[in-house]
Amino acid sequence: MRIPDTATIRRFIVRQAAAWNSGNHDDFIALYREFAPRALTIEYVGKATMTGEAAWAGLQSMWDGYARLVKIQPVEVIVNGASVACYYRNLWAEKAEFSTGIEIYEFGEGSVTLRVFH
Repeated sequence: MRIPDTATIRRFIVRQAAAWNSGNHDDFIALYREFAPRALTIEYVGKATMTGEAAWAGLQSMWDGYARLVKIQPVEVIVNGASVACYYRNLWAEKAEFSTGIEIYEFGEGSVTLRVFH
């Protein structure tokens, strides 16, 4: 897979939010598998960095722990080359309150690195 262009990266963000918010686990994981067949890295900034199978387990853990509790809204998406910064508003349904977060994605040739600030 080549490094995705700006339009493809924007579609990734939209598809990710749609799969998350609709509870479509299969589409959510398949999207990451499509863009990161060679390597996935997830860094929870200030906490832990996961690579390889640990990153895939971490993605699954994120889904298991939060997908039914939180709906995400990408408020701002800024793409520069193969990098994207996303400002998210998260609606916690049970609490009827919002939180915010920033996620930074780096797309490579078959790889995705995700840095999470929550």
